[in-house]
Amino acid sequence: MSDNSHNRLALNDARFTLANGRTRPEFMLIGAMKCGSTSFARYLSAHPQVKLSGPKEPHYWSWNRYPARYQNFFVNEKPILNPAPGQCVSGEFSTSSLIHPLVPRRVKANLPDLKIFILLRNPVDRAYSHFMMSQRAGLEDECTFEEIVLREIEEIPRLLEAHERGFLDIEGDSKSCYSAIDGKRICVAKHIIGLPQHRIRDDLDLRDFYYQSYMFRSLYCDQVHRWLRLFPRRQLMIIQSEQFFERKVETMNQVAEFLGLEFFKFETAPQLQRSWDAGVRDASRLPQPYAAIDTGLRKTLAQFFDPYNKKLYRLLGEDFGWS
Repeated sequence: MSDNSHNRLALNDARFTLANGRTRPEFMLIGAMKCGSTSFARYLSAHPQVKLSGPKEPHYWSWNRYPARYQNFFVNEKPILNPAPGQCVSGEFSTSSLIHPLVPRRVKANLPDLKIFILLRNPVDRAYSHFMMSQRAGLEDECTFEEIVLREIEEIPRLLEAHERGFLDIEGDSKSCYSAIDGKRICVAKHIIGLPQHRIRDDLDLRDFYYQSYMFRSLYCDQVHRWLRLFPRRQLMIIQSEQFFERKVETMNQVAEFLGLEFFKFETAPQLQRSWDAGVRDASRLPQPYAAIDTGLRKTLAQFFDPYNKKLYRLLGEDFGWS
Protein backbone atom coordinates (compact mmCIF):
# COMPACT_ATOMS: atom_id res chain seq x y z
CA MET A 1 0.00 0.00 0.00
CA SER A 2 2.85 2.36 0.70
CA ASP A 3 4.87 3.76 -2.16
CA ASN A 4 8.27 4.79 -0.86
CA SER A 5 9.51 5.63 -4.35
CA HIS A 6 8.76 9.20 -3.28
CA ASN A 7 11.61 9.18 -0.74
CA ARG A 8 13.40 11.63 -3.03
CA LEU A 9 10.80 14.17 -1.93
CA ALA A 10 12.18 14.30 1.61
CA LEU A 11 12.57 18.04 2.00
CA ASN A 12 15.66 19.55 3.60
CA ASP A 13 14.21 22.98 4.31
CA ALA A 14 16.44 25.08 6.58
CA ARG A 15 13.39 26.46 8.38
CA PHE A 16 12.37 22.95 9.42
CA THR A 17 15.70 21.31 10.19
CA LEU A 18 16.21 19.81 13.64
CA ALA A 19 19.54 20.43 15.36
CA ASN A 20 21.78 17.57 16.42
CA GLY A 21 22.33 17.21 20.14
CA ARG A 22 18.82 18.39 21.02
CA THR A 23 15.70 16.41 21.83
CA ARG A 24 13.22 15.24 19.21
CA PRO A 25 9.93 13.32 19.23
CA GLU A 26 9.48 9.57 18.92
CA PHE A 27 5.87 9.91 17.80
CA MET A 28 3.35 12.37 16.40
CA LEU A 29 -0.41 12.32 16.16
CA ILE A 30 -0.94 14.23 12.92
CA GLY A 31 -4.74 14.50 12.70
CA ALA A 32 -7.42 14.79 11.90
CA MET A 33 -8.87 17.81 13.66
CA LYS A 34 -12.10 17.12 15.63
CA CYS A 35 -11.44 13.38 15.59
CA GLY A 36 -10.50 12.87 19.24
CA SER A 37 -6.93 14.14 19.43
CA THR A 38 -7.41 15.94 22.76
CA SER A 39 -8.76 12.81 24.45
CA PHE A 40 -6.05 10.71 22.81
CA ALA A 41 -3.31 12.98 24.17
CA ARG A 42 -4.83 13.02 27.64
CA TYR A 43 -5.18 9.23 27.79
CA LEU A 44 -1.72 8.52 26.39
CA SER A 45 -0.14 10.87 28.92
CA ALA A 46 -1.43 8.56 31.67
CA HIS A 47 1.20 5.97 30.72
CA PRO A 48 4.25 6.37 32.98
CA GLN A 49 6.65 5.98 30.04
CA VAL A 50 5.10 8.86 28.08
CA LYS A 51 6.26 12.37 28.88
CA LEU A 52 4.50 15.36 27.33
CA SER A 53 5.72 18.91 27.66
CA GLY A 54 5.07 22.18 25.93
CA PRO A 55 1.90 22.88 23.92
CA LYS A 56 -0.16 19.90 22.78
CA GLU A 57 -0.21 21.23 19.21
CA PRO A 58 2.98 23.19 18.48
CA HIS A 59 2.26 23.23 14.70
CA TYR A 60 5.99 23.45 14.04
CA TRP A 61 6.06 21.40 10.83
CA SER A 62 3.18 23.24 9.18
CA TRP A 63 3.53 26.85 10.38
CA ASN A 64 7.04 26.92 11.90
CA ARG A 65 5.77 27.90 15.33
CA TYR A 66 8.22 27.74 18.25
CA PRO A 67 11.30 27.38 16.00
CA ALA A 68 13.73 28.05 18.86
CA ARG A 69 11.82 26.08 21.50
CA TYR A 70 10.41 23.11 19.60
CA GLN A 71 13.29 20.82 20.52
CA ASN A 72 12.85 21.65 24.20
CA PHE A 73 9.49 19.88 24.24
CA PHE A 74 10.80 16.29 24.15
CA VAL A 75 12.95 13.97 26.29
CA ASN A 76 15.45 12.11 24.09
CA GLU A 77 18.19 13.39 21.80
CA LYS A 78 18.22 10.07 19.95
CA PRO A 79 14.74 8.64 19.47
CA ILE A 80 14.13 5.44 21.42
CA LEU A 81 12.30 3.09 19.09
CA ASN A 82 12.11 0.15 21.52
CA PRO A 83 12.06 1.62 25.03
CA ALA A 84 13.34 -0.54 27.86
CA PRO A 85 11.44 -0.62 31.17
CA GLY A 86 11.68 2.80 32.73
CA GLN A 87 12.74 4.58 29.54
CA CYS A 88 10.42 7.36 28.41
CA VAL A 89 9.30 8.56 25.00
CA SER A 90 7.60 11.79 23.97
CA GLY A 91 5.70 13.28 21.09
CA GLU A 92 3.23 15.91 19.92
CA PHE A 93 -0.28 16.21 18.52
CA SER A 94 -0.46 18.91 15.81
CA THR A 95 -3.54 18.16 13.72
CA SER A 96 -2.46 20.54 10.94
CA SER A 97 0.26 18.02 10.04
CA LEU A 98 -2.16 15.73 8.19
CA ILE A 99 -3.75 18.34 5.94
CA HIS A 100 -0.63 20.34 4.97
CA PRO A 101 0.95 18.72 1.86
CA LEU A 102 4.55 19.60 2.71
CA VAL A 103 4.62 18.34 6.30
CA PRO A 104 5.29 14.66 5.45
CA ARG A 105 8.26 15.76 3.32
CA ARG A 106 9.68 17.99 6.06
CA VAL A 107 9.20 15.30 8.69
CA LYS A 108 10.72 12.56 6.52
CA ALA A 109 13.95 14.53 6.15
CA ASN A 110 14.31 14.93 9.91
CA LEU A 111 12.49 12.03 11.57
CA PRO A 112 12.58 9.04 9.19
CA ASP A 113 11.84 6.53 11.98
CA LEU A 114 8.94 8.48 13.49
CA LYS A 115 5.88 6.56 14.68
CA ILE A 116 2.72 8.22 13.40
CA PHE A 117 -0.86 8.14 14.66
CA ILE A 118 -3.88 9.19 12.60
CA LEU A 119 -7.42 9.43 13.99
CA LEU A 120 -10.19 9.43 11.36
CA ARG A 121 -13.86 10.14 12.07
CA ASN A 122 -16.93 9.90 9.87
CA PRO A 123 -16.30 12.94 7.63
CA VAL A 124 -19.87 14.23 7.94
CA ASP A 125 -19.60 14.21 11.73
CA ARG A 126 -16.13 15.72 11.64
CA ALA A 127 -17.23 18.56 9.36
CA TYR A 128 -20.31 19.38 11.45
CA SER A 129 -18.41 19.20 14.75
CA HIS A 130 -15.77 21.52 13.29
CA PHE A 131 -18.43 24.01 12.20
CA MET A 132 -20.13 23.95 15.60
CA MET A 133 -16.79 24.61 17.31
CA SER A 134 -16.26 27.62 15.04
CA GLN A 135 -19.79 28.88 15.62
CA ARG A 136 -19.43 28.67 19.39
CA ALA A 137 -16.16 30.57 19.12
CA GLY A 138 -18.00 33.39 17.33
CA LEU A 139 -16.40 32.71 13.95
CA GLU A 140 -19.56 31.62 12.11
CA ASP A 141 -22.37 34.05 12.86
CA GLU A 142 -23.69 34.78 9.36
CA CYS A 143 -23.90 31.70 7.15
CA THR A 144 -25.50 28.38 7.99
CA PHE A 145 -23.58 25.12 7.87
CA GLU A 146 -25.51 24.14 4.73
CA GLU A 147 -24.70 27.40 2.94
CA ILE A 148 -21.01 27.04 3.73
CA VAL A 149 -20.50 23.38 2.84
CA LEU A 150 -22.38 23.56 -0.46
CA ARG A 151 -20.06 26.39 -1.52
CA GLU A 152 -17.03 24.48 -0.25
CA ILE A 153 -17.91 21.46 -2.38
CA GLU A 154 -17.49 23.58 -5.51
CA GLU A 155 -13.95 24.53 -4.45
CA ILE A 156 -12.70 21.02 -3.72
CA PRO A 157 -11.48 19.83 -7.18
CA ARG A 158 -9.04 22.70 -7.66
CA LEU A 159 -7.85 22.47 -4.04
CA LEU A 160 -7.16 18.74 -4.38
CA GLU A 161 -5.24 19.34 -7.59
CA ALA A 162 -3.18 22.16 -6.08
CA HIS A 163 -2.34 20.18 -2.95
CA GLU A 164 -1.13 17.22 -4.99
CA ARG A 165 0.97 19.50 -7.18
CA GLY A 166 2.34 21.22 -4.08
CA PHE A 167 3.27 17.88 -2.54
CA LEU A 168 5.23 16.95 -5.68
CA ASP A 169 6.89 20.35 -6.14
CA ILE A 170 10.62 19.62 -6.09
CA GLU A 171 11.49 22.91 -4.41
CA GLY A 172 8.86 22.41 -1.73
CA ASP A 173 7.42 25.85 -2.35
CA SER A 174 4.28 26.20 -0.25
CA LYS A 175 2.80 28.59 -2.82
CA SER A 176 2.26 25.59 -5.09
CA CYS A 177 -0.24 24.23 -2.56
CA TYR A 178 -2.63 27.13 -3.11
CA SER A 179 -1.94 28.07 -6.73
CA ALA A 180 -3.75 26.92 -9.85
CA ILE A 181 -1.83 25.32 -12.69
CA ASP A 182 -1.53 28.73 -14.38
CA GLY A 183 0.19 30.10 -11.27
CA LYS A 184 -2.73 32.22 -10.08
CA ARG A 185 -3.69 31.91 -6.42
CA ILE A 186 -6.79 29.81 -5.72
CA CYS A 187 -9.92 31.61 -4.56
CA VAL A 188 -12.13 30.35 -1.76
CA ALA A 189 -15.42 31.69 -0.46
CA LYS A 190 -15.59 33.80 2.66
CA HIS A 191 -18.21 32.65 5.15
CA ILE A 192 -19.91 36.04 5.01
CA ILE A 193 -23.12 36.78 3.11
CA GLY A 194 -22.59 38.96 0.04
CA LEU A 195 -18.80 38.95 0.05
CA PRO A 196 -16.97 37.58 -2.99
CA GLN A 197 -14.35 34.88 -2.93
CA HIS A 198 -10.87 35.83 -1.80
CA ARG A 199 -7.50 34.53 -2.89
CA ILE A 200 -5.24 32.43 -0.68
CA ARG A 201 -2.23 34.72 -0.97
CA ASP A 202 0.25 33.24 1.52
CA ASP A 203 0.77 30.71 4.30
CA LEU A 204 -1.23 32.80 6.76
CA ASP A 205 -4.24 32.71 4.45
CA LEU A 206 -3.76 28.96 4.01
CA ARG A 207 -3.67 28.49 7.77
CA ASP A 208 -6.88 30.50 8.19
CA PHE A 209 -8.54 28.53 5.41
CA TYR A 210 -7.65 25.23 7.07
CA TYR A 211 -9.00 26.43 10.39
CA GLN A 212 -12.46 26.95 8.92
CA SER A 213 -12.37 24.30 6.20
CA TYR A 214 -15.13 21.82 6.95
CA MET A 215 -15.42 19.73 3.78
CA PHE A 216 -11.92 19.81 2.30
CA ARG A 217 -10.35 18.89 5.62
CA SER A 218 -12.69 15.87 5.81
CA LEU A 219 -11.33 14.31 2.59
CA TYR A 220 -8.87 11.93 4.17
CA CYS A 221 -7.61 9.71 1.37
CA ASP A 222 -5.19 12.11 -0.31
CA GLN A 223 -3.95 13.34 3.07
CA VAL A 224 -3.17 9.83 4.32
CA HIS A 225 -1.75 8.75 0.97
CA ARG A 226 0.87 11.50 1.07
CA TRP A 227 2.23 10.08 4.32
CA LEU A 228 2.15 6.53 2.99
CA ARG A 229 4.19 7.61 -0.02
CA LEU A 230 7.01 8.64 2.30
CA PHE A 231 6.69 6.38 5.34
CA PRO A 232 6.27 2.57 5.46
CA ARG A 233 2.87 1.38 6.60
CA ARG A 234 4.38 -0.25 9.70
CA GLN A 235 5.21 3.22 11.08
CA LEU A 236 1.60 4.42 10.90
CA MET A 237 -1.22 3.45 13.23
CA ILE A 238 -4.54 4.55 11.75
CA ILE A 239 -7.42 4.54 14.22
CA GLN A 240 -11.13 4.89 13.45
CA SER A 241 -12.39 7.53 15.86
CA GLU A 242 -15.72 5.79 16.47
CA GLN A 243 -13.89 2.69 17.71
CA PHE A 244 -11.61 4.84 19.85
CA PHE A 245 -14.61 6.55 21.45
CA GLU A 246 -16.34 3.22 22.14
CA ARG A 247 -13.32 1.15 23.22
CA LYS A 248 -10.87 3.56 24.79
CA VAL A 249 -8.93 1.09 26.95
CA GLU A 250 -8.56 -1.49 24.19
CA THR A 251 -7.40 1.20 21.76
CA MET A 252 -4.89 2.66 24.20
CA ASN A 253 -3.46 -0.81 24.87
CA GLN A 254 -2.87 -1.14 21.12
CA VAL A 255 -1.27 2.32 21.07
CA ALA A 256 1.10 1.38 23.91
CA GLU A 257 2.05 -1.82 22.10
CA PHE A 258 2.69 0.12 18.88
CA LEU A 259 5.10 2.39 20.81
CA GLY A 260 6.80 -0.59 22.44
CA LEU A 261 5.78 0.47 25.95
CA GLU A 262 5.29 -1.72 29.00
CA PHE A 263 1.78 -2.94 29.71
CA PHE A 264 -0.23 -0.40 31.66
CA LYS A 265 -3.74 -0.64 33.07
CA PHE A 266 -5.26 2.37 31.35
CA GLU A 267 -8.61 1.61 32.97
CA THR A 268 -7.12 2.66 36.32
CA ALA A 269 -5.93 6.03 35.04
CA PRO A 270 -7.86 9.10 36.24
CA GLN A 271 -7.63 10.50 32.71
CA LEU A 272 -9.96 7.76 31.41
CA GLN A 273 -12.33 7.98 34.34
CA ARG A 274 -12.63 11.76 34.47
CA SER A 275 -15.50 13.18 32.47
CA TRP A 276 -15.05 16.17 30.19
CA ASP A 277 -16.80 18.40 32.70
CA ALA A 278 -14.66 17.40 35.70
CA GLY A 279 -13.59 20.32 37.80
CA VAL A 280 -16.11 22.76 36.36
CA ARG A 281 -18.17 24.10 39.23
CA ASP A 282 -20.50 26.34 37.26
CA ALA A 283 -22.71 24.16 35.06
CA SER A 284 -23.61 27.19 32.92
CA ARG A 285 -20.02 27.20 31.64
CA LEU A 286 -20.27 23.69 30.24
CA PRO A 287 -20.65 23.23 26.47
CA GLN A 288 -24.24 22.33 25.65
CA PRO A 289 -25.16 19.58 23.16
CA TYR A 290 -25.72 21.03 19.71
CA ALA A 291 -28.64 20.31 17.41
CA ALA A 292 -28.34 17.31 15.12
CA ILE A 293 -27.48 17.93 11.50
CA ASP A 294 -30.47 18.15 9.16
CA THR A 295 -31.33 14.65 7.89
CA GLY A 296 -31.55 15.70 4.24
CA LEU A 297 -28.25 17.57 4.38
CA ARG A 298 -26.58 14.63 6.09
CA LYS A 299 -27.71 12.36 3.26
CA THR A 300 -26.38 14.83 0.67
CA LEU A 301 -23.00 15.07 2.38
CA ALA A 302 -22.76 11.31 2.89
CA GLN A 303 -23.34 10.83 -0.84
CA PHE A 304 -20.66 13.41 -1.62
CA PHE A 305 -18.11 11.77 0.66
CA ASP A 306 -18.91 8.20 -0.40
CA PRO A 307 -16.46 7.90 -3.35
CA TYR A 308 -13.70 9.55 -1.32
CA ASN A 309 -14.35 7.19 1.59
CA LYS A 310 -14.24 4.17 -0.72
CA LYS A 311 -10.93 5.39 -2.09
CA LEU A 312 -9.63 5.57 1.49
CA TYR A 313 -10.90 2.06 2.24
CA ARG A 314 -9.06 0.69 -0.80
CA LEU A 315 -5.89 2.47 0.26
CA LEU A 316 -6.01 1.04 3.79
CA GLY A 317 -7.63 -2.30 3.02
CA GLU A 318 -10.27 -1.57 5.65
CA ASP A 319 -13.90 -0.43 5.45
CA PHE A 320 -14.96 1.96 8.23
CA GLY A 321 -18.64 1.72 7.27
CA TRP A 322 -19.27 5.47 7.32
CA SER A 323 -22.65 6.71 6.10
